[in-house]
Amino acid sequence: MTRLEFQHAFEDILEAPHGSLKETDSRDTVETWSSFVDVDIIGLIARNFGVEPEADLMEAETFGDILRILEAKKVFTA
Repeated sequence: MTRLEFQHAFEDILEAPHGSLKETDSRDTVETWSSFVDVDIIGLIARNFGVEPEADLMEAETFGDILRILEAKKVFTA
């Protein structure tokens, strides 16, 4: 999964238009992003990348934080 495909899947979970999510977006700025949605996001990450919810991922506050953690794990395809 590419970074863009991940963003689109993330936006689908949030019921947001593709391309609308910014790296600075968080639960505070996206109305549909709740702790219940976090379960779906963790599932998306686990299914597509085999990454289990470690402390760094669970403590991520923004979409950009999540991207940086996943990029550091080198999970995205070209």
